[in-house]
Parts: sequence; structure tokens; C-alpha cells
Amino acid sequence: MESFDIVTMRVFLAVSRLGSIGAAARNEHIAASAASRRISDLERELGIVLISRTPSGTHLTPAGQTFANHCEQLLHKYAEVRADLKRFAEGEAGELRLAAIPRAMAGVLPFIIARFKKENPEIHVTVQEIFSRQGVRFLREDVLDLAIIYDSVDTTGFELKPFKADQVWVVGHKDHPLFLEHCDSDSVFFADTLRYENVSFHEGGVLDELVSEARKRHRMPTKSSVMVQRINSLIRCVEAGLGLGIIGERDLQPHVTNENLKMLRLADKWAARNLVCAYPEGQGAAPTLKRFLQYLDGNTF
Repeated sequence: MESFDIVTMRVFLAVSRLGSIGAAARNEHIAASAASRRISDLERELGIVLISRTPSGTHLTPAGQTFANHCEQLLHKYAEVRADLKRFAEGEAGELRLAAIPRAMAGVLPFIIARFKKENPEIHVTVQEIFSRQGVRFLREDVLDLAIIYDSVDTTGFELKPFKADQVWVVGHKDHPLFLEHCDSDSVFFADTLRYENVSFHEGGVLDELVSEARKRHRMPTKSSVMVQRINSLIRCVEAGLGLGIIGERDLQPHVTNENLKMLRLADKWAARNLVCAYPEGQGAAPTLKRFLQYLDGNTF
């Protein structure tokens, strides 16, 4: 039924209230001829007279009154549907699929997510911990809406929003020759560390890949006879003088007051790592994602 639409229902209800097609047309801001044609087309399609037209005005026939009752119910339901869909359009309801690398999950991010969920109970949020390359793959496969990863991986095709800087440092015993050659405010290049014994850290993350690639570029043999799995193990080994360790700034923070340790910032470009929020290009305006990004703004990580 082509004539049975929202505008026609509104015009019909206005006629029933105002008793005049002309008054109904003015109320709905359309021409009187257009209002009359809508009602005539509707009656023709239904095969029944809905409005009795007289010189003194118009009134609904019994069939017209029944039709008006249904119009009121349908318009009320339509208003409810629009209200529900508006919540999705404005990001008040829907789904948000998040993922972050361990470095981000170990900080304040879980608390931000918790606040977001509490204040947006109609948005279903899922969160998983991933590594950077895995996060990129999940984004490309449309498994995620947003991933917090290192920008050292290939992020072609994604929009990036800064999340946190994570500088890479070299750490070792305070009496190590490398630190005797430099003051605390200095920075050193990774190549300078390769002259000495290194403590290898096998975490399987991006930092280890970056270190391995840097070693290959310098084509220098790695002096490493100690391999560990955990940050605390690495710290204990370098504190004992077994070698130098390469470590991210966040992992280093709990140990900066250790009087037996010294640390220097790596000056290499790859060592200035940044954590970023990555999401497909153009999706930053998606309502639920846009709302979550606003929660990240202004937070200190």
C-alpha cells in the first residue's frame, strides 16, 4: 500500500482532530490539495470511505475511526522504534570490541573500561589481551573495533590515536663500564651496548623482535650467555653484573630507585616506541567507538 505512510497517517489524524482537510494541511505544513489527494488515494487503495465530507466540514466514518485508532498505535510504536534506534545512533547502545597489548592492560586502561561500562550499561563491551601483530590481524578481519598496540608494526589502513609513549632503556649495574662512560642525562645507541655481555629477554613481544632486528642490522655478534623469561629475573641478573638488559620504560619504573642500577635512554629511532589506539579508517565516527575514544581523552597513562 503505497499511500499508507507516516505522513499520510499524520494528515489523517490531523483531519480527525481539526475537522477540516485544509486545517490539517496547514498543521502538517503541506498543500491542501496534497493532503486531499493523500486521503483520496488511501481510501481508493483500502476500498472504503474513511472521511465523510460535508459543506460544514469533515468527520470520520466508523471505518475511519477504526483506522484512526490504528494510526495512533502505529505512530506511537514508530516513535518508540526511533527512540531506540537513536540510542544506537548516538552511541548509547550497541557493541564495542576492544583489545590491548599487555603493556596497556597493566596500566590504567582496565579502570577506564570499567568506568565506560558502568556509565554505558547498554553497550556490550568485550576486551581481550593481544600482541600488536595479532591486534592488526584482528582489525583487518573485523574481529575488533579498536586495538591498543605499538606503532612499530604495520598500521597501514588504520587511523591512529596516541595512547602512551614507552621509551626503551638499557639497564645494568652501576659500575658497568657503559655507565662509567656516560652521565645520567646521556643517551646511547643500541650499537654501544653490543660491545658488552647482554642478558636476553625472551618474552615473545614486540620489544624482543625490535632488539633482534636491530642486532641483525648492526651485524655484530651478540654477547649473550644469560637468557631469562621475566622482567624481575632480568633486573636481578643485571644487578648482579651478568650483563646489560634492554627494557621498556614501564617495566623499568619500579626499579628506578634501586641504588645498584644505572640506566640510559636508547637514542635509536626504533627505541622511541609509542602505544596507539588503532581502528579502521573512517570508523572513528562510529557512535560507540567515538564515545569510548572520548573517555581516553584527557587521561594520564
